[in-house]
Amino acid sequence: MPETPAPQDDVDSNQENEYEGTSIRWKHFSTSFHLAAKKISMGWTYDDFTQCIPGWSSADPENARKVHQEMSEYVHDSVIAQGESIFKQYGAAEAIDTLHNVIVEARARKSSGVAPGKDAWTKTLDPKTAVRARVMPVLLEEKKRLEESLATLEADNEMLTQVLRDNTKRREDCDSLANQWIDALEEVGVNHTIRASSALHRQQVASEYTKVPEEGIQQWSMDTQETTS
Repeated sequence: MPETPAPQDDVDSNQENEYEGTSIRWKHFSTSFHLAAKKISMGWTYDDFTQCIPGWSSADPENARKVHQEMSEYVHDSVIAQGESIFKQYGAAEAIDTLHNVIVEARARKSSGVAPGKDAWTKTLDPKTAVRARVMPVLLEEKKRLEESLATLEADNEMLTQVLRDNTKRREDCDSLANQWIDALEEVGVNHTIRASSALHRQQVASEYTKVPEEGIQQWSMDTQETTS
């Protein structure tokens, strides 16, 4: 498959100083990227396209092929533009060139018989120290963020715990008041029952008394007086 050349965009004054990759590794990388972009753009074949709109494709195949070609070109150009934007954002060309130079220098030292020395970022800086210098600030910042999140969660938890305590206290107060009301109602009910029972008893006695003949009452009174005299 022939290599698809990268699109040539107009370079404005703000892009004149942008880094252009020069190593063979960057050229291989760029070529592979463009080939992948072309493969992606051709992934949706014309047959797939016609299956989506079979009626129009059969009636006007010439324009259908043009639309499919334009869509493929649009996908290809979009992938290329977005990819190159990401490469520029992260300095991919310069990083790959640096990697290439490091590998070339290492191979040259190895072929000349120079023993591998201590890995170092610079001649006076230990690699572990350099890594710590970059990593520790990130870790400390993350530790600070986690501690702040934990403090916020603990404060929220304490607030919710206090709300729970208050709700529990109010529920206990309501239960106590309800029990007092129930006791008072029960007491009123018992007293009412006793009074009702006494009134009924008096009515029954009075009713029985009215049934006794007057002569009997007089005889009972005379007998009682004689007995007690």
